[in-house]
Amino acid sequence: MKIRNDIRLSIVLVLGDIAAITLGLLFSYWLRFNSGLFEVIWGIPGIGQYIQILPVLIVVIIFLMRSERLYSVKARLSIVDEVFLIMRADTLALVIFMAGTFIYREYSFSRGMLFISWITLLMSIGLWRFFVNRVRFILRRKRGKTRNLVLIGSGYMVDRLIRHISDDPHWDYNIKGIIRTNDSDTVFAENVRVLGLLSDLTDIINNNDIDEVIMTELDIPRPKMMEIVLECEKRMIEFHLVADLLGMMTSQVDMRTIDGVPLLGLKESPLSEGYNRFLKRSIDILFSTLGLLVFSPVFLLITVLVKLGSPGPVFYLQKRIGEDGQRFAMIKFRTMRATGRMGSAEKGVGRVWAKEEDPRRTSVGAVLRKCNLDELPQLVNVLKGEMSLVGPRPERPHFVGKFKESIPRYMARHKIKSGMTGWAQVNGLRGNTSIEERTKYDLYYVENWSLVFDFKIMFMSLFALKNAY
Repeated sequence: MKIRNDIRLSIVLVLGDIAAITLGLLFSYWLRFNSGLFEVIWGIPGIGQYIQILPVLIVVIIFLMRSERLYSVKARLSIVDEVFLIMRADTLALVIFMAGTFIYREYSFSRGMLFISWITLLMSIGLWRFFVNRVRFILRRKRGKTRNLVLIGSGYMVDRLIRHISDDPHWDYNIKGIIRTNDSDTVFAENVRVLGLLSDLTDIINNNDIDEVIMTELDIPRPKMMEIVLECEKRMIEFHLVADLLGMMTSQVDMRTIDGVPLLGLKESPLSEGYNRFLKRSIDILFSTLGLLVFSPVFLLITVLVKLGSPGPVFYLQKRIGEDGQRFAMIKFRTMRATGRMGSAEKGVGRVWAKEEDPRRTSVGAVLRKCNLDELPQLVNVLKGEMSLVGPRPERPHFVGKFKESIPRYMARHKIKSGMTGWAQVNGLRGNTSIEERTKYDLYYVENWSLVFDFKIMFMSLFALKNAY
């Protein structure tokens, strides 16, 4: 029945996308030629020519969206990922049609109309998908989640998955329980029962209606792992293994030879290429300049509030470690009480991270931190070239010296410029959270950088308020 429902949902998505594409194109035609918003110099073309290309447009966009797995119900994409995949398919469709207009000369299609279509199709398809997702969320809240999930393992990763899945109705998982790998495993998750040990897997599967298993323990011997996979496959249960991001990244190797002798090394970041660095730096300069101009009234308002809120300087400069281990002064609006001659909130407590309900915060500072507004002055750091808009968050020298001795590949995150925001931060890994997990996310970003990835992170940063304190 679940498979049949998945097929039905895929059909609904396709039909809805076809309707959204049709409405988007018709609205683009009206907007370009009949709304009066744009000047029409060569006369209003007949709508029939654009209706004729509609079937081709539908086929191209549906094909591109299918290639992005936007009709795979099991892909379970986040809303942000879905928006970016739709944008990518829409953009590629525009490029294909622009190229087609240079080849097809029997009729001259309006370039402006095609560009407007890119925007309207993105909006119409996006709004349709948003509506579908909202309906699915409401149904899940009303009827409950339908896919029974079991987690194998213990500790931080299990706890994190449970919290994420439980809080987000986007995931259609009903967590049946946890299977421990041995008696000594510690299970931190609350309100989730322990079903037993891994040695009892067959009995647990027989006694529970399970649709999916996620293995978080990576130290299981290979023969045992294969036994688990085959047991799940035999009973038509989906099996997934949590990827060790650090292990995945170290597997991205580069090979070269010297006189026929193969040499293996870690694959370089895309940002090791001068062209990519130029692109990223250009975006940094453009957006930091615009940001300083647009947010100048906000800067003035915050300056007044900080001054009136507590005695002390408006800005707080703190030494951080950036690209290639270089030190620089990161600028923030002061959010802590200024004490002592040096104006430091750490006097008497030493170097510590901020924590939830931190007593050192001022009343104004608490609001600034909650909304990430205290970070705005770092646009100056970006403009100066000390930071980037997106990258691993810079850390203080004291902590860098500590972490580089205990966290594998920690210093590899310093191969590129530090960022105002980053892949770890938009995934909630900030403040007093696991530095190991943060490092994994930072290294993933370093090794998989692209401009699209940067824009995705910047977009997600608008809503990334978790652990902001």
